[in-house]
Amino acid sequence: MTKTNQSQEEEIDLGSVFKIIGKGFINLFNAIGKFFEILFHLFITLLFFLKNNAIKLGLAIIIGGIIGFLLDKTDPPKYHSELILKTNYGSGVQLYKQINYLEDLVKKKDTVTLATALRITPLEASQLTSFEVEAYEPKRNIYKLYDEYIKTTDSVFTRGFKVEDFKKRINEYDYHYHEVKVKSNLKTVFRNVSSGIKNLVENEYFENRRDIKSSELNQKLSILQKNLVQIDSLRSLYKVVALKEADKQATSSTLEISQKQFDTNKNDLELFKTSDQILDQIEKLNNEMPNSENVLNFISDFGEIGVLDKKVTNKKYFQIGVLFGGLMLLIILLLQLNSYLNNYKKTV
Repeated sequence: MTKTNQSQEEEIDLGSVFKIIGKGFINLFNAIGKFFEILFHLFITLLFFLKNNAIKLGLAIIIGGIIGFLLDKTDPPKYHSELILKTNYGSGVQLYKQINYLEDLVKKKDTVTLATALRITPLEASQLTSFEVEAYEPKRNIYKLYDEYIKTTDSVFTRGFKVEDFKKRINEYDYHYHEVKVKSNLKTVFRNVSSGIKNLVENEYFENRRDIKSSELNQKLSILQKNLVQIDSLRSLYKVVALKEADKQATSSTLEISQKQFDTNKNDLELFKTSDQILDQIEKLNNEMPNSENVLNFISDFGEIGVLDKKVTNKKYFQIGVLFGGLMLLIILLLQLNSYLNNYKKTV
């Protein structure tokens, strides 16, 4: 009897568990159904709202678009151009600082100071409308910096150090490649601006760092070239010794000749490997020197002629149309809220 009672109790417990699980699934599906029901109700309500107010919203957008279109016709054409550059010696901070300074001068319409800073005429400065700077292809920048860090840092410190960890330690200024965007009402001013930006960034501090780095690279190159000449001289000397040893073959045993030839060939092979390593180092230096000659390296300069800005979101007919539509929507919502509050007050 005891075993029968225990099995019945277990069946009852299992049944209760399954009932609880079943209720849980039912409640879950009901909640999901109610959620989609609410979404559908909101969607239908939105459609009714748009249907009832479509004419008002449409007229507001059309009126704003017409006003913006007329303003676009009276405004001068807008042009833009981009400059891609590489910063050296930590000059990224100075670049961002100076671009923000130029943007501030444009907003203040201080054309005299702007012209002096960029070394252009006041007329050209008065046509500039915007300065922006941002990292060029940030992902590639991060990976390049990460590769340089791994190659130049002891593996003891970089073990387990991932790209995600590296991202937290750098900011936008530390990137090598940046893009400067300039907008103007004059399409021929851009090429004159690039030299002015370069002069603003390349101050005495960065120029001193550049000169020190250039001197170091030249010294390394000179030492490597001297070492290469000495190795070539030693290899030539080994060849002369080998020829002289060959003349003595008649008076030496075969074992002695083989041993001397082996030593000579071994020394010559080691010198060849060393010479090959030095040539690799010279090649790396020759590739590094052009990149380090300037504080700023222009990868792609501004165009001779700016590109006409055809972006719809920058046009006044789009901006004012959206603005008028938004204002009309706000007015309609406020009127409906006022009507709801008045009705609510009557029912209370």
